[in-house]
Amino acid sequence: MDTGEFDDLLPMILTICEDFFGSASPAVHRELDAVLRARNVTGGPGWLIDMLALTRLRLQTALERNQSATAEESAVKTRGD
Repeated sequence: MDTGEFDDLLPMILTICEDFFGSASPAVHRELDAVLRARNVTGGPGWLIDMLALTRLRLQTALERNQSATAEESAVKTRGD
């Protein structure tokens, strides 16, 4: 797997998890809360959903910046600057 595939795959996985936990039943939220507490995370399911969304957004923003920088470098090389 090259890094480009990873860059596309991780935001998709985060989105799937965010969607799943955001629409999961109260029973799933209780189980998730138990798992988080076992790992000393006291924020609960809402915290995890927020962190998934924030991480996805940060990755997408970083990817967009990298793509813009690459495009700008290509344009400069094409112009001969």
